[in-house]
Amino acid sequence: MDKNKILKLAKGISPWLSKVRKDFHMYPELGMQEFRTQRKICEYLDEFGILHKKMAKTGVVGEIKGKNALKTIALRADIDALPILEKNDVSYKSKNHGVMHACGHDAHTTILLGVAKILSEQKDELGVNIRFIFQPAEETVGGAEPMIEEGVLDGVDAIFGLHVSSLIEKGSVEYRYKQMNASSDNIEIEVQGQSAHGAYPGDGVDAIVITAQLITAMQTIVSRIDARDSAVLTIGKIAGGTAHNIIADSVKLTGTLRTLDPKVRELVKEKLDVLVNTLPISMGGNGILKIGKGYSALINDDKMVELVKKNAGDILGIENVLEKEKANMGVEDFGYYLEKIPGVFFNLGVKNEKKGIMASAHNEYFDIDEEALHLGVAIQILNVLSV
Repeated sequence: MDKNKILKLAKGISPWLSKVRKDFHMYPELGMQEFRTQRKICEYLDEFGILHKKMAKTGVVGEIKGKNALKTIALRADIDALPILEKNDVSYKSKNHGVMHACGHDAHTTILLGVAKILSEQKDELGVNIRFIFQPAEETVGGAEPMIEEGVLDGVDAIFGLHVSSLIEKGSVEYRYKQMNASSDNIEIEVQGQSAHGAYPGDGVDAIVITAQLITAMQTIVSRIDARDSAVLTIGKIAGGTAHNIIADSVKLTGTLRTLDPKVRELVKEKLDVLVNTLPISMGGNGILKIGKGYSALINDDKMVELVKKNAGDILGIENVLEKEKANMGVEDFGYYLEKIPGVFFNLGVKNEKKGIMASAHNEYFDIDEEALHLGVAIQILNVLSV
């Protein structure tokens, strides 16, 4: 199919896309609780005649087999919502109190269903297998991992993912070569000292004083890696002590480590381990470090980025295809897929100042310009057909 036919078909289902998106928006569900969402996705795939199965508790994967196809290309949409009370005064406002599609996953799901709807009617023309991944729990536990563990990428040659963005206008796309999003690890540190009366500090080991030195020293880890690399080490919570006149015997710290490069990630963790296990000892105490592995960095494949640039340019005009200047230090579990196979993640503009649609993601007023939905469908169709 050429770009004009694809765009015409996508625009032709705009009313359907709007209806579907509003329905998902009204009934948002948190990660690993997306049972209604899963049921609706399965109903649509049944309607399209697309074989599918449930995965990772609340996920769904479907596939269209192309004629004499030698490649399998995947498209992914995340389906979960956020624990946010919606404040938009719209007819499709969330009916699940305290839960809201404030990050656009309702739009992602709708766009992927739109692609499935159109391609199911064109399957005799397809020379490629197309796998549709509806993934749960992007916002919480990283639903990409269990999907991968259950075989969602088996036989897949490449993957595309998109995310709506209220930072760029409807009718535009944003891309980035290589690093798009950071990795994230959870940090837990316990500093152990020895309790004593505040009047006699020599009888104890002050865990709070050790902690103060440790926090200051931790920042030298980030400031003394290669200046061309990125790392953010944040301590967000400190708890310790029992009374104003007692030397604290224990302090607990929790925080996060974010990096854009897997090698930098390991380097910072190594340096942090050395620091926590030596500095407290030098002051008479002890340090215990626990690192909980979080999301991987999202690193795009350059060749796949080129495909998106060309295809988005064909649909929107090259002047509306924008290069993202800086990587996002926030996380996105699409990075797990890109650790396994070539792929690309890009942003689809949904902002419309004239309509007052400007609220950022994870905001109680977040919304999208639905005219962007058919553009996302057209670009994703062109993507899978051009690999």
